[in-house]
Amino acid sequence: MANFGFLLIDKPAGITSFNVISQLRKITSIKRIGHTGTLDPFATGLLPICIGSATRLARYVSSARKTYIATIKFGFLTDTGDITGETVSTQSVTEITPSDLEKAVTSILQLKEQIPPAYSAIKVNGKRAYSLARQGKEVKLAPRPITIYDFQIIKAEADTLIYQTTVSKGTYIRSLTEQFAALTGNLATTIQLQRSAVDKLELSQAVKLNELTADNWQKQLISPDRVLTLPQLVLSDEEASRFMNGRFNELSFYSEKEFLVIKKSNLQTLGIARLLPGNLLKPDIVLPQ
Repeated sequence: MANFGFLLIDKPAGITSFNVISQLRKITSIKRIGHTGTLDPFATGLLPICIGSATRLARYVSSARKTYIATIKFGFLTDTGDITGETVSTQSVTEITPSDLEKAVTSILQLKEQIPPAYSAIKVNGKRAYSLARQGKEVKLAPRPITIYDFQIIKAEADTLIYQTTVSKGTYIRSLTEQFAALTGNLATTIQLQRSAVDKLELSQAVKLNELTADNWQKQLISPDRVLTLPQLVLSDEEASRFMNGRFNELSFYSEKEFLVIKKSNLQTLGIARLLPGNLLKPDIVLPQ
């Protein structure tokens, strides 16, 4: 049975993404494990994990779009932007009408940049911003370009609201909550956060960490062709043999794209290749079989 591929984990609240990897190392007895994008400790939801040789494919996992469901509470701000932080400001909640919400959503969808929160992993002069913030030092971060692809209100009550949003990579939902609340004349903090999708990968495909054991984890492995969005190139057995031995294959076309290479006879993922001028297929990553 294969010992490399991807695991889609439904991360619970209260642990870091590294804690997830640490637990998986114990379950799988494999040290070479990585993730393709962290989730804050208080957040839950989809966390794609690379197992074994699949860690070499991490940079090919597309995370251009991510979907989140956020629960926010009006009336206060914390230093971290979420429920785990210390309250730094409070304000009476201003009544928010359906018209106010509609206008705020319209404005959010037009956002083009965002200032990341001080409690983030962005480096400032070689140090993580959150490390400086914890030391009480002032952290100034430059605005970054973002795209809000979708923003929908799921439920709105007097002092709480739930929204779902699909955003570009690098968008901070904690900051988005504060920006949205400001558009309604209020303060707000994210109290719950769930990541429900990363591009074509969905939370419904994920497995809960506490359901994995040394006996069943391999049954949950997903092959690279179901995760990567690269164009696929299917090779004959003879061509596949040449690829697996690191040799070039001559093809009938040329493209500047990289390809996920598949063996025709059994649909196994062999690795990553690119075409060179002269229509030569060059193996870049060859996975064990």
